[in-house]
Amino acid sequence: MFKTPMRPIYIISCCCLFLLACENNNTHTIEQKEFKSLKLFPQGKSFSGFQLTSHKNKTWKKNDFKGTYSVVFFGFANCPDICPTTLLDMQKIDKKLNQLGKESPRFIFISVDPDRDTPEVLDEYINFFSPDFFALTGDAPNILSLASQLGVAYKVADHQPGDLVYDVDHASALFLINPEGERIGLFTAPHDFESITQDLSILMEST
Repeated sequence: MFKTPMRPIYIISCCCLFLLACENNNTHTIEQKEFKSLKLFPQGKSFSGFQLTSHKNKTWKKNDFKGTYSVVFFGFANCPDICPTTLLDMQKIDKKLNQLGKESPRFIFISVDPDRDTPEVLDEYINFFSPDFFALTGDAPNILSLASQLGVAYKVADHQPGDLVYDVDHASALFLINPEGERIGLFTAPHDFESITQDLSILMEST
């Protein structure tokens, strides 16, 4: 008389175990892939407690990093060399993936220079590289909050409000965010767009 009521519970338990096994297998599958440039961290790191603004004047919080893989680069629009070179690499990677018929991650540029990089400035800047790319800015504390959680180093030289010329030092790594909104790896400089393209193709196909 107890067999019939227990069947749904048994089925649900089996489904839960199956889903857990699939999740674990997916994680292990990524870890077991052979990447040329991607350096995976031992475990994913979530981040929160910040609010940024996109180049389209839309608010960005932690949940906006979820849903797909994202490649994130920190810099500033007045950067004379590293930033345009890196963004051109990101452009090449995106174009190559499209040519191969592969899905592209979301490419995101985050400015560490909020005094000069307004959403309007970033809108013009990022569209030069690709209309599909995203650019984010915010006030100094919110940028620092996100950057420190991801492990990004940068330094903005002391300056007065309204100054247009001052130095900004920043890292050149590309950070990888998974669909769950966790930092899981990075591509260190110098960037070889061919190997990064191959790694991202492998990664996107594994999900």
